[in-house]
Amino acid sequence: MLKALSLTTWLALVASVGLGVGAVLRLVSAGSGSKAPGPVDLGSPGDLKIGQIKTSQNVALGRDAKGFYAHSLDCPHLGCHPAWDQAQHRFLCPCHGSVFAPDGARLSGPAPRGLPHVALELTSGDNLLALPGRVVAAGTRLKV
Repeated sequence: MLKALSLTTWLALVASVGLGVGAVLRLVSAGSGSKAPGPVDLGSPGDLKIGQIKTSQNVALGRDAKGFYAHSLDCPHLGCHPAWDQAQHRFLCPCHGSVFAPDGARLSGPAPRGLPHVALELTSGDNLLALPGRVVAAGTRLKV
């Protein structure tokens, strides 16, 4: 009985240390080798109606009464990628449960803030181009 208890304790200790080392390595390697993300072509602005959300690569494009906005889909908690849930009309982070409004505002969860908004430009071909490397204020809108 004592042998089984000490073996269980030893296995729990080894597992805990392994999980801790894995978490530290993930955090340390998260920023290594990363470069500024390139522009993301989001297509024609006429395709998106007020209240709709469109995702492409790691950017979400939205439209409200004030215009078009884009935000990154990198959760500010640990960098996971929230997905748009059409039924709930919000972004859900699969890692730790953070929830974000369509405009990227934090609704709940461990994320310390909302999703970062990124600059939008209109190309000469009349497509919207998101610039994930250029963060802008949350209220920034592009009127087309």
